[in-house]
Amino acid sequence: MTRKGRPSRRITDPPAAPLLIQDGIEVTDDAVWTWAQIPDGSTELMEDGELEAATWATAAAMHTLLPVDAEYHVKIMWARYSPEDYRDSWTSMPGVRAPGADYYIELGAHRIARNSEGGHFRRRVVLLGVRWPTRDTSSPWERRRQAIAAQLRSRAAMLRDAHGRVDELAPAVRRWFSQVRDSPLRGVPAPAATIAWAYARELRRTADLAPVGQDELSGAQLVSLMHGDVTPSPDGRYVTTRDASTGATRHVAVLVPAVNGFPADELEIPGGEWLALLTELIDVEASVRGVNHGRTGSLALLRAGRKWTRSQSLEAGEAGTVPPEEIDEAELALAERDREVRRRVDVLVTSHPRWVVHAGTVEELTDRVEALRRRYTGIVALELAPNIQDLLWKELLPGDWVRVPEFGQVQPMRTLAGSWFHGGSAVGDTSGPYIGGNLGATPGPVRLHLVSRTADDRRMPTTMSFTGRSGSGKSTAVMLTVLAALAEGAWCLLADPKGDLAGIVEVADRILGVPVQVVDVTAPEAAGSMDPMRWAPTADEARALTLDALLGVLSGEDRRGTEAVLEAAIDRVLARPRKMWSATAVIGDLVATSGDSPAAQAARTLGETLSVRSRQSDVRAVLGAPTADAAPMLSGRGLVYLRLDGLGLPQPGSVAEQWTVPQRCAMTTFRVSTAYALMQSRHVRELIKLVALTELHRITAYPEGRALVQWLARTGRALKTYLLLDSQSAVELAAIEGLVEQLVMSAAFEALGREEQQAQAVLLHRPDAGPRLRQAQGMLGPGECVMRDRHNRLGLVAFDRLTEWIADTLSTDAAEDSADLYAYDTEPVDAAPRDHSEDGTAADTTTPDEPRARDVVDVRQRTDRQEEVR
Repeated sequence: MTRKGRPSRRITDPPAAPLLIQDGIEVTDDAVWTWAQIPDGSTELMEDGELEAATWATAAAMHTLLPVDAEYHVKIMWARYSPEDYRDSWTSMPGVRAPGADYYIELGAHRIARNSEGGHFRRRVVLLGVRWPTRDTSSPWERRRQAIAAQLRSRAAMLRDAHGRVDELAPAVRRWFSQVRDSPLRGVPAPAATIAWAYARELRRTADLAPVGQDELSGAQLVSLMHGDVTPSPDGRYVTTRDASTGATRHVAVLVPAVNGFPADELEIPGGEWLALLTELIDVEASVRGVNHGRTGSLALLRAGRKWTRSQSLEAGEAGTVPPEEIDEAELALAERDREVRRRVDVLVTSHPRWVVHAGTVEELTDRVEALRRRYTGIVALELAPNIQDLLWKELLPGDWVRVPEFGQVQPMRTLAGSWFHGGSAVGDTSGPYIGGNLGATPGPVRLHLVSRTADDRRMPTTMSFTGRSGSGKSTAVMLTVLAALAEGAWCLLADPKGDLAGIVEVADRILGVPVQVVDVTAPEAAGSMDPMRWAPTADEARALTLDALLGVLSGEDRRGTEAVLEAAIDRVLARPRKMWSATAVIGDLVATSGDSPAAQAARTLGETLSVRSRQSDVRAVLGAPTADAAPMLSGRGLVYLRLDGLGLPQPGSVAEQWTVPQRCAMTTFRVSTAYALMQSRHVRELIKLVALTELHRITAYPEGRALVQWLARTGRALKTYLLLDSQSAVELAAIEGLVEQLVMSAAFEALGREEQQAQAVLLHRPDAGPRLRQAQGMLGPGECVMRDRHNRLGLVAFDRLTEWIADTLSTDAAEDSADLYAYDTEPVDAAPRDHSEDGTAADTTTPDEPRARDVVDVRQRTDRQEEVR
């Protein structure tokens, strides 16, 4: 080994074996390694300026995190997502569940399993290890003597020695993990089971990442995990791993960069991302070992390099020739690196990157190696070094060493940071319902726990927006989000001004088994169901809302001098038992007013007018006589589906005095529906409440609608009320005063216009729709969106409708026309035939029945075998 810990020759010793593995720590015969697990980042939709700033920030952090002259090891591996983890996470979530929540959870677990088995979901595991510096100053001979003596000790003695080394380094290790957690890498101590799996899977590639349930592994536990062996191939171009338990084998090839294989520009930022490309390839992983030289060591390397280039220039001058162009370029590059190091902008590292390819057959392995080399053409020149594959394989083991130093690369730290080994497309929550798949660099299940009440989440706003062009899938996404909230025992109100979301009723009933109330405000069976006196929780609130409703259907002339008469009638009804409260009772009280006085006659006239008004289709849900099975508005857990498509609302901005009778009635019903939503949000604060407003432009066109949105957005956090806003116009949504600041999440579906894309960027909390974001916005398919989560991360998400039946039921597309759907109108008997044959008889004008149109189903979910999320 050289002074800086770099090997000067190949090492053929047996592989390092762990003696003890704890959370974040691995102890081998000769070292203590600390291992941090790095979560996926969200870098895929960053613009160039953001990438550049983030790269410099990460590089600066790694100057501190990687101790000078100590070895580091970055491992990038892939594992499957476990449906058991998803099921288990629900057991740790407090709260009430819907009756059918278990079935809903199982649907999500099944989808995660199917997509993982098909390779659509892949869990990336990134480990950052550091060989912890020791104060051992023994000579090589003394270290060799200690190693031989250690082999003669008992296993128990070796384990005691391992614990002693860990205890000695504990304070410094705790400080290091604190720095990693607070750095841009956001690393946490890797679980002991994950470290053991990272070692075991190199011996047997078929090993799955499974929780062991212990924070310390040693002795027989480690032996059982690592029950496998490795043999080099006859031609020396790969190794074969074998699981001793199952006999399963995998072929593994390790590729290295050619000497000076990285481009001369050192992957200037923004750019590079040479490790982020692994996502595009199947069964390709990476391992990068290296040493951080620090400022002093970097300057020493640069001095040596510049001394060599100058000597080459002098030799060329003495020989009377022009120095090669490469020498001049190298001198300029070294001078620039020297300035960066002296200004403390960057430092140098010697890295030993390895690309790891594995497959079930030799032919498949060969194809994947060639695909890998083609993908890196122009970025890094990769070679499959023969006859040393067994040594390169040993380097992959956590706790081992660099065994083949010839392919080392001296680079700035930013080259490693700019590889984005820690990047990705992370988006969504770590718990809660599964709602779809991540389409980005780190594909996996996306979980959306909008109604989360953890200590951190309860301080955040409670509004989420859904924007995009018609047919992009935003309304379906709203319904899936409503289902997720219903599964957690919420009360949900879904307002449907267009009338195409009725499928949510059947899905909520059959999948979750929750109470469902359908209120089609213009249907005869809805009469009296929205009567405020039937659902208002207190007499005072019933009095105010009923007075507003009754006055709302009257013209200005009819209202003149009637407020006191109405109030008196309402008070008389409120004096009766609660079960007798209703607007119909108020109207009946007015009609039954006795006496011949002008006041009595006016009361009867008013009652008769209101009685006529209550039969108007646009207001009978509020003032009409209840049918036998008409229940008052739901106030407990369950779904209220409110259809508003039949309301003949007046034009926005029109003068109220000029409204027709149907328009006044429609506006009264609209106001009562907003009052119902506001009332529910204020009462029973312990209950999870969700209000979903689709086709928002039809609601916010009126002052009452805008007031509803602004009130719920600003007070939802305190009232435990969540708000979903669905609109085709992101411009109008972003223009609502104070709304952008109250968005906790946002889903931007397909948008093509520059103005719409810019408004979506504002809703995504981005100052501008840059090239990457605009490209994503314009290329989204149905059901796909750019999502911003509660942590301000952006990612590409495809909402998953779980089953083909749910997809069909929630479809908002109109069914196809067919001949047997509606017959042609019958012509009058005395009408002349429209066509005749040559002999004068009537020609047959009927046409064969057309085939019945198939149900509209997303192409990715036409059969059970094609349900995978892209």
